[in-house]
Amino acid sequence: MRCDFCGYEFKEEDGIQGCKSCPVGSGCKMVKCPRCNYEIPKEPQWIKKLKKWFARG
Repeated sequence: MRCDFCGYEFKEEDGIQGCKSCPVGSGCKMVKCPRCNYEIPKEPQWIKKLKKWFARG
């Protein structure tokens, strides 16, 4: 993933998931950048597959 705010690239697993004070809790589809804490929506599964496909060739 790439942060839209600061441009930092990170794996989705490395992002900060779920805010403790958020009422949505674990159902949230946002990931926070580990560098600047900007919230980014998770990439849909089909985009991840498309990126892997383009990375092969």
